[in-house]
Amino acid sequence: MSHKPSPTNLSQVRVDEDSIPKVVFCIVFVLVLAFVYLLYFAISITLEGYKPMEFVIADASITEFDFTNNTLYYNFKLNITVRNPNFEGKTMDRIPVISSYKGNKFAMVDMEYAWLYGRSTILLKPLLFYGNSLIRLNAQKLIEYHNETRLRIFNLDLKLNKYNYCLGLRIPLISNEKLESTFRAINCTAEYQGWD
Repeated sequence: MSHKPSPTNLSQVRVDEDSIPKVVFCIVFVLVLAFVYLLYFAISITLEGYKPMEFVIADASITEFDFTNNTLYYNFKLNITVRNPNFEGKTMDRIPVISSYKGNKFAMVDMEYAWLYGRSTILLKPLLFYGNSLIRLNAQKLIEYHNETRLRIFNLDLKLNKYNYCLGLRIPLISNEKLESTFRAINCTAEYQGWD
């Protein structure tokens, strides 16, 4: 049985003349599909516009919030929902959530990594903030702290990522596993509203 040697240079390669139109058709077909997909993507973004993800603080509660000797001792939990208003799915990387009390940033926690399908909403794992931080409160802010302690509802501000703010969160204190008040869900906004 004899074996035909393979050609050593391209000029010796024989091409079946019937296969050339098939190859050209396949290449043109793939290019047209790619063009149609890119055109669809461009039109959908242009007509709808890219909308940023929407964050809602769905629930929140505090188990500890004590201010002693310029140190804030805190332990609170947030439940956050995230909505992707766009048609296309989006990866949500770890987003930092910074908490602030009376203009003092005191804690930061990262949201979990998540994939959001187009036009979908998900509830993230609860974010837990706990620890202590050195902060300064002037006389007026100290009076506000004592009033909030008496009412057992504390006003916190949050910054999510670089552009989303949740200001004036009224988070109730839980004592002896009993919730003193209910939390009202609040939408975060992409507008700067006096974040210190």
